[in-house]
Amino acid sequence: MADFAALAVVSANARPFPVLAQGVDPRGTQEDNELVTAAKPALLALPSSSLVRPRIPRERATQLTTLLRREFQPFLSRLDDELAQPRVAERHADFEALEPNALIFYAADLAVEVPWTSEQKARRAHLVKSVHEHDDTLAGWAVPLFKRDKTLQAVVNGILRGRSIRDDADDTVRWVALFRQEWSKVEGKTPVTLASLHAAEEEATELLGILDAAEEETHGSPRDLRRRAYTRWLGSYSEIFHLGRYLLRGDPEAARRFPAISAERGEAEESPGEEAPSKEAPMAASEAPTATAVATPGASK
Repeated sequence: MADFAALAVVSANARPFPVLAQGVDPRGTQEDNELVTAAKPALLALPSSSLVRPRIPRERATQLTTLLRREFQPFLSRLDDELAQPRVAERHADFEALEPNALIFYAADLAVEVPWTSEQKARRAHLVKSVHEHDDTLAGWAVPLFKRDKTLQAVVNGILRGRSIRDDADDTVRWVALFRQEWSKVEGKTPVTLASLHAAEEEATELLGILDAAEEETHGSPRDLRRRAYTRWLGSYSEIFHLGRYLLRGDPEAARRFPAISAERGEAEESPGEEAPSKEAPMAASEAPTATAVATPGASK
């Protein structure tokens, strides 16, 4: 069992969840960084095979946590009558873990959004535009140049399928390799030069490096910690959610009082992308849960 006692002091002194509607800077603060740092050993102890990709934005996790705690609070006194004693202690620990785990996920998610400098943003924007132009130019010449060779035509068709920023960069690298390989068919027949191929390759490779850095999910990286924090929050949320549904079995209000993370049958389908910004309405300040001292969340279930 992971020991979260070290989080008690940090969590107890942490600010409430940011209320973005009130203009709070959404970037991480020193308090957020301290919270993730304190949680890091326990998060890294989670088995990699158990990790779950975040399916909802941090704001939605905050809202669900607030609602679940509020709705489940009156049922705490009933647990002794409904569960075996070891399970009672575990579910109490899960309930106490809800808010701190949500706060850790919020902070870990913020840590992924390390702000770029204006120079970095400008360079990325330049590369995206320039590499797209390289891809378009080389593709425009490749189609007529290699249309008589069925083998090369198949290669061209395979490269032409991409549409994303990464595809532009990958495709440009592949075009350059193809043009160099078939240089005798290219030289003098197009405006393409070996120097322009070198420039295109350099920019595409630089853009790929930027994209790879943004998507890095190695052990202990910000994205890895975010996934681990989400997994821990999901574990505590799921335990209390399922127990709440059980305690309200047969009650038509159960789904409203204990909402599932994903849309259920008969409800509007939610499909928030892993990296998509939240489309949820911001919470009112009175609804935002504050971080509280915690005993030992994530008890063995």
